[in-house]
Amino acid sequence: MPGVHSPPATPPTSASSSMSEHSSVPNDNEEQDSVLETTPLVLGKAQLTALGKAKDGSVLPIPNTSGIDRKDPNVNAAVRASLWFANLQHTFGSKLLILLCVSQHLMKGFANSLIGPASQYLFGSYKVVGPRMQIFGGVTSLPWAMKPVIGLMSDCFPIGGLNKGPYIVLSSVLGVAALAMLGAAPQGLLSIERVVGCLFLVSLQFSTCDLLTEAKYAEKMQAKPEHGPDLMTFVWFGLQVGGLIATLLVGPAMAHWGPKAPYLLALLPAALIIMPASKNYLEETPKTPEEVQESRAQLFQQKEACFLCILMFAGTVVLTVLGIAFQSVELNAAAAVIVALVMLVAFSVLLKPMIAKVNAFFLVQTSLAFSVGGASFYFFTDGPKQYPEGPHFSMVFFTSVLGVVGSVCSLIGIFSYQRFMKDWTYRRLLMMTNIVASILNLMDVIILSRTNVALGIPDTVFVLGSSTLQTIVSQWMWMPGVVILSQLCPKGMEATMYALLAGCHNLGNTIASNCGAYVLLLLKCNPSGADGESDEFKHLWVGSALSTVLPMITLLFLPWLIPDAKQTDKLLDDDERDATSGSLWRRMTGT
Repeated sequence: MPGVHSPPATPPTSASSSMSEHSSVPNDNEEQDSVLETTPLVLGKAQLTALGKAKDGSVLPIPNTSGIDRKDPNVNAAVRASLWFANLQHTFGSKLLILLCVSQHLMKGFANSLIGPASQYLFGSYKVVGPRMQIFGGVTSLPWAMKPVIGLMSDCFPIGGLNKGPYIVLSSVLGVAALAMLGAAPQGLLSIERVVGCLFLVSLQFSTCDLLTEAKYAEKMQAKPEHGPDLMTFVWFGLQVGGLIATLLVGPAMAHWGPKAPYLLALLPAALIIMPASKNYLEETPKTPEEVQESRAQLFQQKEACFLCILMFAGTVVLTVLGIAFQSVELNAAAAVIVALVMLVAFSVLLKPMIAKVNAFFLVQTSLAFSVGGASFYFFTDGPKQYPEGPHFSMVFFTSVLGVVGSVCSLIGIFSYQRFMKDWTYRRLLMMTNIVASILNLMDVIILSRTNVALGIPDTVFVLGSSTLQTIVSQWMWMPGVVILSQLCPKGMEATMYALLAGCHNLGNTIASNCGAYVLLLLKCNPSGADGESDEFKHLWVGSALSTVLPMITLLFLPWLIPDAKQTDKLLDDDERDATSGSLWRRMTGT
């Protein structure tokens, strides 16, 4: 649904994110197989000592003396869950699980889902016009596109010899301070530009913590791949539960205490990460100056990748400064187009042809999905005085009810994909899902033009029905995108390449927001929650139709840009460790 933040069923790297911006749907030290039934779930030093250690100091597997088979269907579900968690803890350790709980479950799952829907209501309290609201929203999401340079900085410039922990602490201190200001400072003392700056710092904390903790558990899974699915289940189950609880709370909280309340409620979950990060729960070993120099030398051998990281950082800085400092929608849209073209050319010239083509497809498609979320937020939430003919959705319905529907439908979409579509080719699945999604997004045109009312269909019924289908199909679009990006990361530089490709896609969302703001300006859709603003929505449906049709253009180039391979096929050879070999730049320079 335009203007609705979905729960974190999908990460900011998703193809679904481009659809949700203009859609009517609110929509990114383990244990062995069994333990004694009486073994404590939280194993302290005394218990670990009792279990024994190997000569190398590692903890020995917990002996299977209980006689309980976790896979036995007759075993109580609670017992199986307890044994599963105990095994997970013994294999990966309490420190990692605590770290993931506070960073993924509480911060990314709960806090992010809590404050996401509140931002538009906060902007609305300042009477920010729809196009300007979209530019602000694009600015606050830019830290998710800065992941490549965050990763590069943490690798090249360790603090006290540590690559991850200090950066998590530093970004968290800034983010928590920003949350406190957003939640506690009176509106008269906090200008709208400072609000956007605070929201930027909060996103910077979330993206930094997400990137660096993801890198840590990816490292652990590589060391013990047989337990990787269990660790991912722990992460994603907790993330979904946290997001669902936050979605249920956010609507009633704002209805009772106003749009600042979610920021105060998110304060503690966001601050908890400081404790395990400062106590080195990441279990980092400080690097010597010699090791730091060696690490930098290895990174700088990947000259093209480093250049792209810096270029993307420069693009995000430009869009951030212009978005906050200048009110001109035309200027911000022009800057977004220029940044998009620079990124498209740079990635296409410097990367291996297959990687460059796939990146071009997703960047162009995401950028063309022009958002109309700023205006449609007022369309759905304006009261009878502001928009007598409107849907007049309440805070609870618009955030919590539609958010829960989105969460459930996201899980249905993931399950149905796994069940029926994981063996499809990329081309077949992307072609089908894009066509179906565009057809379903025409439902936005119907409700924005008030055609559903003329047909006698209530707004709530129409939106609930359309949101169900749109969210499921959006998940179908997202899953192959995640798979193909993962497949295009050469060995030895998986983290860098995935951050680059995903960051480029996230940058496309901001470009779509800025360009969509210009479209709204041309259509004279400038609502701000003022009384009697019905005329501001007269042509809003045109913007929605445009955002539905434009991404279809990329389907004309799909056979050339997307490989004709199944999602289970390898796209790169095992010995390919260079993401730039055979690139246009390499061929031009003969290197």
